[in-house]
Amino acid sequence: MYKIREIKNKAEQSETMVQEICRDIKKLDFAKKHITTTITALHRLTMLVSAVEQLQVMASKRQYKEAAAQLEAVNQLCSHFEAYRDIPKITELREKFKNIKQILKSHVFSDFSSLGTGKETEETNLLQQLSDACLVVDALEPSVREELVNNFCRRELTSYEQIFEGAELAKLDKTERRYAWIKRRIRTNEEIFKIFPPSWHVPYLLNIQFCKKTRKQLEGILDNLTERPDVGTLLLALQRTIEFEDELAEKFGGDSRSSEIGLDIEEIGRPENNRQNVSDIRKKYERKLAANQGNSTEEKDGNKDLSVPGAGFNFRRIISSCFEPHLTAYVELEERTLMENLEKLVQEETWDIEEGSQNNVLHSSTEVSIRTYIMILIILHVMCCTLVDLD
Repeated sequence: MYKIREIKNKAEQSETMVQEICRDIKKLDFAKKHITTTITALHRLTMLVSAVEQLQVMASKRQYKEAAAQLEAVNQLCSHFEAYRDIPKITELREKFKNIKQILKSHVFSDFSSLGTGKETEETNLLQQLSDACLVVDALEPSVREELVNNFCRRELTSYEQIFEGAELAKLDKTERRYAWIKRRIRTNEEIFKIFPPSWHVPYLLNIQFCKKTRKQLEGILDNLTERPDVGTLLLALQRTIEFEDELAEKFGGDSRSSEIGLDIEEIGRPENNRQNVSDIRKKYERKLAANQGNSTEEKDGNKDLSVPGAGFNFRRIISSCFEPHLTAYVELEERTLMENLEKLVQEETWDIEEGSQNNVLHSSTEVSIRTYIMILIILHVMCCTLVDLD
């Protein structure tokens, strides 16, 4: 019994010794981990301090290409110190980094303001410098890119507003020249547009702003007319506007079905279709009208400023819809034409009826039905467009 008790005591002593040794090892292990974390943090802090200082030098020298890469590095290093943001040194570094980004933004915006002043032709490396500046903008907050593009588009359209707000060109019959202006502007400044990354879609956004400004100016011209507009001038301006919208829809994506109803009217008016049953024509048009109203939800997206072409912005009717309240003169002209043709057809009718014929239809009745229905199509088109806007 004595030996058993002695062995048990020695085993307990050995267990206690092992526990003490393990406890010391665990403390050392924790200390090692803390030391490793501290060394890593200090190393990253040193890198962050150095990177911020280098970025400050790059910003002062406008070294945009190098600064863009450095911005990414500093952002990545800052992410490791999110848990230490209340420490004074980290707070100081973050504030310094914020000020450097503001300086970079100020330099970039200042350099971009020289576009269109002729400075780009004098300084051969300016366009390349601005192309590098776009890399910096991409490395900054998304709001910076949006602000820069909006400023550029606004400056590009400043001369447009000045030219077409003048008494000479602020007229309905000069509408076509507006669309020629923006096409020429983009074509002339093709080299300038190349400095922007394709992912920015600057020409697309410029055309959206152009359409909105054009619509506002045309609304003012139409609303300020002292008398009803000449029908020929009104229709020509509307036609050129729809053609321009279709070009934009085809180029940037979107609905380009603007002229469907007009094509139907033209088709019905052709002599070879005069024998077509009027009820069949009505059913065909009702189907198209229902489809058009079914897409009214889509057309509401025309007021959205979407940054990516084809993502939902609809150029269809973005400008041309401002003509719709003023198409009364066109409808009245069609009505007068219809009444004149009716009077002429009545005078020319022979009133001959074949005896025993099961289909005694006067020739003039078919002609009158077709012409009447053409006018109904026009009125329905105007009503449809108005209802879509009201929805």
